[in-house]
Amino acid sequence: MVDLQTETIVVGVISLIIILYLFWKIIQIKLVQRTAIKEARKDTSVRQRSVIKGQISESIAPWSMKAVNSVSELKFLGHPIDFVGFKGLDDEGDIDIKFIEVKTGKSRLNKNQRRIRDAVVAKRIEWVEVRVKDTDIEIEEKILQP
Repeated sequence: MVDLQTETIVVGVISLIIILYLFWKIIQIKLVQRTAIKEARKDTSVRQRSVIKGQISESIAPWSMKAVNSVSELKFLGHPIDFVGFKGLDDEGDIDIKFIEVKTGKSRLNKNQRRIRDAVVAKRIEWVEVRVKDTDIEIEEKILQP
């Protein structure tokens, strides 16, 4: 038979091993978490720089575009595409209409931008003129008294 003192020592050693193992695991988890946070911050920083670079490019691009004759022939949309260009609008001749998306680096067209590009390439474009009939619009002001 094992005496009580030996049994207590064995249980204590096993408990100590389990506690040390758990502390080691907690330290590992904390290190992995810190590394993940650092990577996420780095990724966020890179993405922010990319977004800012893209916004600056959208601001600068009109001044060097050859798709239109001058900046005055561009109309900024921003979403879903950046510009619509009307090449020749400053002159008296024919006008070419251009849909312009500014991209930087490795950025690609998103799904809707690809769909718009495909519609333009497939010539699924229409001129729509909307006219509002002359009507009297009545405006009634109501002032609420306290």
